[in-house]
Amino acid sequence: MPPRPTNLLIVSDLHLGGPLRPPFGFKALRQVARLDRELSRFLTWWSAHPQAGDDGLPLPWKLVLNGDTIDFLHMDLRPDADGDGAPDDDEQLHGLAFAAGRSRWKLDQIARFHRRSFRALGRFVEAGNELVFIIGNHDADLFFRGVREGMVEHIVRYAADPRAARALISFSPWFFYEEGRAYVEHGHRFDPYATFPDPLSPVDPDEPRRLAPNFGHWGLRYFCNRITSFPVHDVDTWGIRDFLRWAGRLAGLPLLRAFWQSIVFLVRYLVDAARDAARRRTFQAARKLRRRARLTAFATRYGMPLARVLALDNLRLPHVGASVGRMMQALYMDQAALAAAFVAGTVVAFTLLSPSAAAFMTMGLLGAAWHTWRWLARLRPAQDVHPLLARLARRIAWLTGARVVVFGHTHRPVLRALGGAQFLNPGSWEHLPRQRMHRADEPCDCAARFGVVTGSKERTRASLMRWCRRVRAPLKLVTEPGG
Repeated sequence: MPPRPTNLLIVSDLHLGGPLRPPFGFKALRQVARLDRELSRFLTWWSAHPQAGDDGLPLPWKLVLNGDTIDFLHMDLRPDADGDGAPDDDEQLHGLAFAAGRSRWKLDQIARFHRRSFRALGRFVEAGNELVFIIGNHDADLFFRGVREGMVEHIVRYAADPRAARALISFSPWFFYEEGRAYVEHGHRFDPYATFPDPLSPVDPDEPRRLAPNFGHWGLRYFCNRITSFPVHDVDTWGIRDFLRWAGRLAGLPLLRAFWQSIVFLVRYLVDAARDAARRRTFQAARKLRRRARLTAFATRYGMPLARVLALDNLRLPHVGASVGRMMQALYMDQAALAAAFVAGTVVAFTLLSPSAAAFMTMGLLGAAWHTWRWLARLRPAQDVHPLLARLARRIAWLTGARVVVFGHTHRPVLRALGGAQFLNPGSWEHLPRQRMHRADEPCDCAARFGVVTGSKERTRASLMRWCRRVRAPLKLVTEPGG
């Protein structure tokens, strides 16, 4: 007899611990308390409202936390300078290293500040519901075994039967899948600025207790942690003009300091990315075998043909540090070089040729530069991957037969039909703590969105919903504009 399907609750991008960074004070504590309060109410409500399956019997919930649940990346508190595990000079300056021991310390602090959320998760699984953590880019630290074990311990301590609760908690470094129903992954492996050299194993090949170089991680540590005026939220949608506008608001010494720190970040990232690439070329055959074994384990876990898992894996995009050319494109250096070449060609033309010939040549150079500019723009690693995810969802639905394909990462909620399947992005809860509560006579605009998937295979139903802080209950959304 086939196993009964589960009702899925899908929440992406909670970012627990995100407010725990300088300047740390009452405002950050208030944001932590707001997020804890709503997540606790959310879990309590759903635990008390099981929905019936196709056979009419109530089913427990399976809560899929689709990446960036714990914000190890933005969290920037540090141990006491004179205590055990005191930061070294580099950590005092740039924040804690991306190492397993430091990740465990961060987790312990986040669990302490977000005690109410962890208690709610413990009671949720104690009620017989399951909990699945999909690893994203902000919580890639969950790849470390000790950090995963710590996560489980912080949750089950609030359950009456820790052993039974522990059996209901699982982790996935890539995706969650129910045959013919739902495929869920975070989506950062399609973001060149947020992915790792190997998304399946986001660690240094020679130091497996450290994360591998990542543009977003290195940028936050070596730039944002030093230039605290730089906004760390939603910069993935910024273009070159947005960065220039931000720089234009700085003046004098702050601008010079930001410029210098950007050089520090780029040098550190380029050097570390080059070293990582060189190490990966060493014993390449053995590394490929280990990676193949991981992919085979996924195929076995979800009952998929290995060829299908390989096809899914091949959809990933290379990170921006994969080559010098890709890095130049990511930093717009290719277009800067093109502009410099056009200016130089114009100067040479007016120096060596007659005015009419120089003008004619300049027009030709301008046309060539324009077409080259547009060609380079198409090759540039995408900063905003949300439009790409919709196209990938269609491909993944075809590969897996899933009726619902779910991504997170972009924080932009959407539910869209894809022929016989649907593309769902549940959005993010990150903005909820910074949002004012609407009045009772105003339409709900609460930022906490999530997805619900019910029914079995051909009867699969997906809903995009909003958790309303005012009424303390879920509200169904048909779709979201701009998805």
